[in-house]
Order: sequence, then C-alpha cells, then structure tokens
Amino acid sequence: MTSHAERLTVAIRTLGFAQRGAADDWVRESGLTRQQGFTLGYIEEHQHRGVIARELSEVSGTTPAAVAGLLQGLEDRGYITRTPSPDDSRVKLLNITPEGSRLIEGFDEQMRSAQERLFSALSIDEQDQLLALLERLIHDSGVPTSPPAPRRGRDRERR
Repeated sequence: MTSHAERLTVAIRTLGFAQRGAADDWVRESGLTRQQGFTLGYIEEHQHRGVIARELSEVSGTTPAAVAGLLQGLEDRGYITRTPSPDDSRVKLLNITPEGSRLIEGFDEQMRSAQERLFSALSIDEQDQLLALLERLIHDSGVPTSPPAPRRGRDRERR
C-alpha cells in the first residue's frame, strides 16, 4: 500500500515533469539545447549584477569545462559577449546580446500559458486552497523557497 506521503510526492513530481516538458518543447522549437536556454535566461535575468562562468557552473551543477564550452558556442553564435570585469581583468562578465534576447523572447509567456493550462482543471477557489496548503507545507517544514545564492567575491575565487 502506498502512503499519503508517497502519493503526494509522486503528484508533485508529476506536475514538475509536466512543467519541464513544456519548457523542453519550447527549447526544442528555439533550436537551443536545454542547457543553452537555461544559460541565456540566467544571464539575461542576472547580468545587471555581473554573471561569471563559475557562477553558471555552480547554479547548473556542471563542470567549469562544460560551461566554458557552452559559453564558447553561445559566443560564437553571437548570443553572448564576455567582457573584462572592471574590478578584476582576469574575470569575464557575461552579457546577452540583443540577438540572444530575441531568441529566448516568449519563453516566460509560454511557461505561464502552460501553467495556466495545467491548473485550469481546478477552480480559482481550489487553486487558492492548493496554494495555501503548499505554502503552509513549505513554511512549516522549513524548506528553502529559493536555491542558495552563488558565492561572490574573494571567497568564491579561492575555490
């Protein structure tokens, strides 16, 4: 017999896979790989504070060598630029180009549409109830609501 906890876990995981499937569909249509799409989106969202290759390696859980190859490919295609940091010329800051931005334009809207379709099986009141229960579960169990921020500065460079 399957426990409630197992059934809940399977249901939540299934919803996560459905969301990931929608993202994968969009990525395939864009001509990018999942990693390329993630990288462009991450750089675009965070470039205002300066993104470096090591940060991408940390947040994506991939090796620095894999990130270096990925970034070279994106740069060769004209989707990103690398410029020396004003604080440390050994560090290259990543920026998305207008062409790279155009390529990933529409992703957020497509994901919102997919989420709305997914939850449309529930009434607004049911969605509110589900949200309240999930938020309570997150709060009461102490689950972090966002991934830890990448390490910055000198501490990061020593690794």
